Parts: sequence; structure tokens; C-alpha cells
Amino acid sequence: MNQAHKNFTLGIVHEALWGSGMGFFLPATILPLALVDLGQSAVLVGLMAALFSGGITFPQVFSALALPPRFTDPKTLAWLHVPAILGPLLAGLAFAWLPPGAREGRVLFLFAGFSLFSFGCGVIVPHWVACLGRCIPENRRGRYFGSSFFANGLCAIGTSWLASHWVERGGMNWGYSSCFMVPVPFLLASAIVLSRLKPILPRPKAPPPGALWKSFGMMNHKLTQSGPFRTGLVLAVLMILASAPGNLYTAYLRNEARVDPFWFQLFSPSLAMGAMAGAFLLGWLADHRGLKPAFAVALAAGLASLVLVNFWGNPLWPALGFTGSGMINAAYPVVLLVMILKLSGHQESTLQQGLFSTLLSPWSVGAPFLCGWLAEKAGYSWAFGFAGVCALAAFGFLLTGGKLEEGRKGKSGGSV
Repeated sequence: MNQAHKNFTLGIVHEALWGSGMGFFLPATILPLALVDLGQSAVLVGLMAALFSGGITFPQVFSALALPPRFTDPKTLAWLHVPAILGPLLAGLAFAWLPPGAREGRVLFLFAGFSLFSFGCGVIVPHWVACLGRCIPENRRGRYFGSSFFANGLCAIGTSWLASHWVERGGMNWGYSSCFMVPVPFLLASAIVLSRLKPILPRPKAPPPGALWKSFGMMNHKLTQSGPFRTGLVLAVLMILASAPGNLYTAYLRNEARVDPFWFQLFSPSLAMGAMAGAFLLGWLADHRGLKPAFAVALAAGLASLVLVNFWGNPLWPALGFTGSGMINAAYPVVLLVMILKLSGHQESTLQQGLFSTLLSPWSVGAPFLCGWLAEKAGYSWAFGFAGVCALAAFGFLLTGGKLEEGRKGKSGGSV
């Protein structure tokens, strides 16, 4: 087995272990369910989603510019995972040790723990993408991201069911603390497996001196320059707006529809199953049919989810709604990563990933908070309707917008 095949296999194991860990605290089901059980409003649910998304996206360009290229080396990158892994542990210890009546304290530590996790992931992501760009050949990247996130979702199906079962059985007594502490060994094992990858390409170029302070000028330049980068950015923004209510489905079903928590043992695995199927399908489409068909399928799944979640009389329909939500969310780690690597040579992949994600950050923060505010003030139908309009607008832009396939010639050869 050559090194590229070894990297492919180890990368899938790394992602499967990470998915196993995250399945215990799915941001679209377990975390909102915790807030609902703590008596919090849709606005707080939206704020949690906003902080989670913003923590992952905002730091990326600054991390890409501030940390040297050696952080794309697998062993160094593995150590960078430690702060993120401490986040769920912090939340779990707080839920285990605080007295049952300390609701405000639990909410505070829930936000603190998962803000640390998301911000830690935001620091990691640009170097992680560049690391995989060094380890996985260009002609296998779509299949790699599809296969790895398929494994992620497959493992998350089991752990998310277990987490929902614990929440239904143990609740605030032991259920949520278990959901937040048990993932830690899985996340640590994932980082250890990542450290075993061996790059087949050299490190990316180091950022030029003073690049950190010039980053906002670089953002403005990218926004004013027409081309695939801006086209992809517009599509990504519309997709963020279209998928934003996904984190509110749990609050809607518990607060409005009064669905029994028992059914989240079906809904959480359905979300993970959608992410698993979406990762495989979107990765295949990105490799064999191009980025536009992959975007179209993801948007169609998101639009269907906005409709299906309303038919809560039969739990099967909301379950399919969660599946659609999982599919559109799979577009972020699969379609967008393939697109970014197509638009930059591996020498610039760290910076391009960080720049793209930081430009998305205001939308990643604002969209779920706006939908939470709409749900609280005007009703959930307004939040879902707003997202539906954004999905239709994305379809229109997809048909009339510019090209997404143009790229640069990387040193690895071929258009990347």
C-alpha cells in the first residue's frame, strides 16, 4: 500500500472517530435540547447556533496568517486539537457537579464549553484542510471528503442515538453530563490517528510579513474581484441562510409541537444519517459531475427539510426533515472544501480556506440568531419561510451565476 492509500485510510478512521465523539453532542439536536430542558427561549437556541458557527468560521483567516506552515504537519496539528477537546469536558464537568437548581450556571458553562470547542475548531480548520491537501492527491479529494464524512456520519448515527437515549433517561441528572464527557476519548483518539498521516506534498508558503494586519484588505479585494471565489462565496452565504433554521427544529418540535423527547432517539440518528448520505453523494457529485450539481442537491435537501419538519403528527416526516438538514450541512465540509482546494494551489490552501471561512463568519453568526429571533417574535413559520426564500434564491443564482470550476495550476499538477 503506497503512502497516498495509507493517508486515505487513516484519514477516514480519523474522521470516523471525530464523528463518533460529536454524535454525543450534535449541535442541531442535543445542544438545543439541553437549552430547551433548561427553560431557554428560541433566541438562546439561535444564539448557541450562532456562537457555534461563528466560533468555527471567524478565527480561520487569522489562524492561517498567524500560525506558521509547520502547523500543517500532522503531528503538530494533532496537538492543536487539545483546546477544542477541552470544551465538551468543561461543559460535562459543570453539568455533573453543579446542583440541579443551578440552571443559569449550567447555561453559562454550556455556552462557555462549546464556544471553546467551536473556537478551537476554527483555529484548526485552515491548517487541517491544508494538511489533507498535502496528504491526499488532487484526483481523490472529492471521494476522500465524501468517504471520510460518510464514515463520520455513520459513526455519529450510533452515538447520537445513544446520546438521545441518555437524555431521555437521565436528563439533567446524568444524561447531559454523559453526553458531554464521554466524547472526549473519541476526540483524543481522532487527533492521535491524524498524527499518523505522512504528507506527500511540501508545506504551504508562509504568509508574507505583516499579512495578519493586511487580512481585511485581502478580504475586500476578494469581494470586489469577480470570479469563482466570489461566486462560491455568494452561494455559500445563501446556503447558510437556507440551512439556518436547522438548529431550531428541536426547539420547534419540543415547544410548539410538544413532541415527546423519546422521538429524538429517531431524530438525532436521522440527522447523522443525512450527513452520512449527503457526504457520500455530494463527494461523488463534486468529483464526477462538478460543483454546481452538488450545490443543487444540497439545496434541494435543505428546502425539503423546511417543509417536512412541519408534518409532526407523524414522527417519520420530521425525521426525514432532519435527514434533509443533515444533507445540506454535509455540503460545508465536502463541497466547500473541494471548491476551495480547486480555487487555490496547495501552496495557498491554508490562507484561502481561512479567508473564505472568515468572510462567511458574519453570516454564520447572524443567520441562526436572526432565525431564532424571528421564531420567538413572529413564529417558527416565519423563520422557516425566510430560509425557504433564501434556498430558492440560491437555486436562481446557481442557474445564472458565474463559473465555479476555474482554478489555478498547483504544483501537484492539474487544476486545483
